[in-house]
Amino acid sequence: ILEGCRQTKVGHLVYASSSSVYGMNAKIPFSTEDRVDFPISLYAATKKSNELMAHAYSHLYDIPTTGLRFFTVYGPWGRPDMAYFSFTKKILAGEAIDVFNNGQMERDFTYIDDIVEGVVRVMDR
Repeated sequence: ILEGCRQTKVGHLVYASSSSVYGMNAKIPFSTEDRVDFPISLYAATKKSNELMAHAYSHLYDIPTTGLRFFTVYGPWGRPDMAYFSFTKKILAGEAIDVFNNGQMERDFTYIDDIVEGVVRVMDR
């Protein structure tokens, strides 16, 4: 994609990244100013590497780039292994929900329609 942007002289590249790049960052809330050098999954490492490559292409070939870090996108066509699906299934079945980290875990979720609207708004600017 980056090489295609360079060859076609794209005006501005908007690309998807992930909140996973924050990895072991303990400061909450996260900030775009936070270091993201400690990924804790291969997925996070690939997203970080995508951001680094976009930054390098931006610098080397004068291609403006905007990376959007999404936080746990959910919606009707979501992955069935996501927590909200298993929570809902267990609630409807009258079963207990598994609680991890002594209930101290927090997570942000973003509805897919909000992601799409945000991407469209960024592209319009």
